[in-house]
Amino acid sequence: MIKRFLNRIKMTKTFGQAYNPTKVFVLFFAIILFASAAQAQILTSTQIKNDVSKLFENHYKKTVNGDIQVKITATQFAELQVPDGKISYKIVGGGDKILPRDIKRVDLYINENLFRTLSLPAQTSVYKDVLVANDFIDREQTLTKECTSTKKVDVAMKADYVLDESMLDKEITTRKIFQKGEIIDKRFVKMRPDVARNSEVRVFFVSNGAVMISIDGTAMSDGMLGDYINVENKNYKRVYNGKIIGENKVLVNI
Repeated sequence: MIKRFLNRIKMTKTFGQAYNPTKVFVLFFAIILFASAAQAQILTSTQIKNDVSKLFENHYKKTVNGDIQVKITATQFAELQVPDGKISYKIVGGGDKILPRDIKRVDLYINENLFRTLSLPAQTSVYKDVLVANDFIDREQTLTKECTSTKKVDVAMKADYVLDESMLDKEITTRKIFQKGEIIDKRFVKMRPDVARNSEVRVFFVSNGAVMISIDGTAMSDGMLGDYINVENKNYKRVYNGKIIGENKVLVNI
């Protein structure tokens, strides 16, 4: 296009046409802008919100059981002009902790080159089938299938403190009164711990959802499924904080 423009200038001089430097400059500048725009692409606010929502939903599904919904509620722009090329996103700072409302930070890459860091407000929901009281449950009462039922609710506020129906296989007694329809909060029940203090546990180290290595450790406190406890490896003389994922099994994110 620029080559054709230069040829036009030559023809203007050849045939004696009026040569106006100002018009030539404006036309040349317009051509440069057009050529630059042809090598760019537009990302709309809606596209970015959808892409980042899916990014975090897939990220959480690696470690959290449940129906996870992430909604990016706003952007600072209606659209974003970026260079032409492959678009990708990477989560900044881990992003493992689930909060109902927080700010998600992601790096926007074009052809694997960092273009911009985005800070986006988000709402996150985690829907699970959890135990609720069928009716009034008194203190020191044993939980059974008769006095409880399951209900799908958003547990993003307390995902680590709910119980599912499988937990009824253990002997569980209440430490408080539960009203009809109230979620059974495991902080207010007593049961045999999945990990007992001073017991031997297997510690799994995970990075980006993949198990890197596992070692033996010693639990430094009691804990139930979903609790975070400290475990000690005496060979390395190190203490790690991890999440209980099963009986005598602890997961540490690195």
